[in-house]
Amino acid sequence: MHTYLSFNALLNWMLISRFKYRDRACIMKDILETINGDPRGKTKTSIMRGANLNFEQANKYLDFLILCDAIKAASPLKNQELARYRVTQRGLQFLKNTEMWDLIMQAYQRKPV
Repeated sequence: MHTYLSFNALLNWMLISRFKYRDRACIMKDILETINGDPRGKTKTSIMRGANLNFEQANKYLDFLILCDAIKAASPLKNQELARYRVTQRGLQFLKNTEMWDLIMQAYQRKPV
């Protein structure tokens, strides 16, 4: 019962706070969704545009996601082509988990009739 009460208090705090900015998990989810949208992978510029990030933020998050093995950088096919990023199985699992968390949060926010 104690665990339920603390979890309930945490969810209430998260819902009341209404983050002004996106949190790190949302940014990583946006990056992974952007990359996963193209089977050939995405370039850094298209990731920046799709996830609405600046160059420094994109570099920071892409480096972190590579270290976590959520994405991988594929070598370019031609000399002129830029490297493309692709989502790994671990990245797909993270996306699946964040979507499930979103569903839980939406169900919690609904008010009974």
